[in-house]
Amino acid sequence: MKGTKSIVGLAVLLVAQLASAQVTVGENTKLNAGGLFTFGYAGAYGDAIPSNHGLDFGFDGKISGSYYNPNFLSFEATPYWNQSRADSSYQSLTGSRGVNGTANFFTGSHFPGAVSYHYDANSTGTLGLTGQPNFTTYGKGQGFGVNWSALLPDWPTLSVGYSEGSGHSTIYGTDQESDSSTRLFNVHSTYQLAGFHLNSFFDRNSLNSKFPQFLAGTGESVQDSSGHDFGFGAQHNLPVHGMFAINFNRATASSNYFSAEGNNTNTSSYTDNTETSTASFHPTQKLSLNATQNYTDNLTGYLTQNLVGTGTVVPGLSLGSGSHSSTVGGGASYQFTHYLSGQTQATYYDQYYFGKSYTGSYISGTLNYGKRLFDMFTFSGSVVDSSNGQGTNAVGFVGTVNYYHRVKGWQTAGAFSYAQNVQTLLVTYTTSYYNYSANLHRRLAGGLTWTAAFNGSHSGLTNFSGTSNSSQGYSTAMSMRKFSLTGNYIKSNGISLLGAGGLVGPPPTPGLNDFVFFGGTSYGGGVSVTPIRRLVIAGSFNRAISNTIGSTTSHNNTEIFNAQLQYHLRKIGLQAGYTQFTQGISAVGAPASTTAFFVGITRWFDFF
Repeated sequence: MKGTKSIVGLAVLLVAQLASAQVTVGENTKLNAGGLFTFGYAGAYGDAIPSNHGLDFGFDGKISGSYYNPNFLSFEATPYWNQSRADSSYQSLTGSRGVNGTANFFTGSHFPGAVSYHYDANSTGTLGLTGQPNFTTYGKGQGFGVNWSALLPDWPTLSVGYSEGSGHSTIYGTDQESDSSTRLFNVHSTYQLAGFHLNSFFDRNSLNSKFPQFLAGTGESVQDSSGHDFGFGAQHNLPVHGMFAINFNRATASSNYFSAEGNNTNTSSYTDNTETSTASFHPTQKLSLNATQNYTDNLTGYLTQNLVGTGTVVPGLSLGSGSHSSTVGGGASYQFTHYLSGQTQATYYDQYYFGKSYTGSYISGTLNYGKRLFDMFTFSGSVVDSSNGQGTNAVGFVGTVNYYHRVKGWQTAGAFSYAQNVQTLLVTYTTSYYNYSANLHRRLAGGLTWTAAFNGSHSGLTNFSGTSNSSQGYSTAMSMRKFSLTGNYIKSNGISLLGAGGLVGPPPTPGLNDFVFFGGTSYGGGVSVTPIRRLVIAGSFNRAISNTIGSTTSHNNTEIFNAQLQYHLRKIGLQAGYTQFTQGISAVGAPASTTAFFVGITRWFDFF
């Protein structure tokens, strides 16, 4: 132990000497460097990690500088090491380490560029779970990117970029793994010619994802997708303060989804072309007019493009051979008074999908009132008349009411929005939803304040049963100058789709059947006390209980308790932390728990 103390003392002395040194590299290099050093005693034990304890050393640094001139070359790097303390800003249970770096060159010139890189090892992360606190994971990841531009006067601009990244993680307490890797190449250009603003682009991307078994089903599931798209557009001013724009986009992609359950492979590919044009006019300051037109020659490809771009699995998505869509519309808006305005819009659809032709029209009128009515309410409302050309007519409504009022010492606020039979991409499907929220705030005696809030939402496709999602949340907080107390409760259920980062919650799409049903509740709270200046003591607890039903049914439970103590005096700090973490996923085994603690000192050093 004496030898260890001697080594630590020598290291601290050496760092102190470096702190007072000024380092110059060559004649044209300027450097600034500093770091937060941490030394103390740490321990960790549990079911998922080997038990360990002893002296702990951590570092969180920052290096920045330039060569010749900051506009010629500037750079910054932030390395960190052994950030395993329960009270660290990384909140890592597993001792993360890595580096983030960027370099900018030729800034302000006609040929600026940038390079970036990051590497993170043994880091704590999350796997998304719709509407609930995420599953905790640990793993590693890295990424690289480079961008360059040519910005010559009177020439088309040119910007080129390339990036790639990869990550691997394991859900804490299990052997369930998740992997992802991406590559993206893009080229963009703009040009001004005879009053036209021209633009064009080309993108090439690829995505590989491996999904946890308990979400994807029995055995390994992997998705590989790649594609490219290019497009061009033009804008030009028109008389009467008008503007016209037209854009064309062509996208091609392919996707392979392999599931070890049944040894099934699903392959899909698509090419879709989309053309859009718009025009707007402002004859007077109060009146504006608009017209729009859109054509898509492959509705299946258009929907798939939006889902795959987020890493979502879309096996089996098909609206039938030859699906396409054409829309034409126009509208007007008028500002009657400073507080009152109105809009009207009409859209005509001509679509083909699921082997049938559909036509439809939507006509809507909207009224907005921005001045508080009775010193409490502002609102907007729209009435929608729709017809799908199949003998079905419906009247829809969209409305929003905002409320704010002060009653003696009480501040009250709230909002409610509702929509029924709102148009979607497909003319035979509409969506409905409602959202609500409320807030209550009160200043009490002795500088104490109290706040309570709740919110909720419900949504689903009107003509597509079993696609609803709902959530409710409640929270409260009480605080004063040296004390704060918080609490929260969340409940949610519905359906979601499997994505590279876990379960995602986009609105379900007709023709897609591989849904994951979810439901759960979570609750928690926290307390923070500052008994004396610069001393903060805080603690928090959160628990989430959820169920996922897909190819596999799982009951999940996550609990985390965290306590921290921080005291700072100039550049020196005292830190202590304690974390107890438990996570269980019934589909893959018994719960696992981990406990970690740390107590030590920190010191910031400016090297040069």
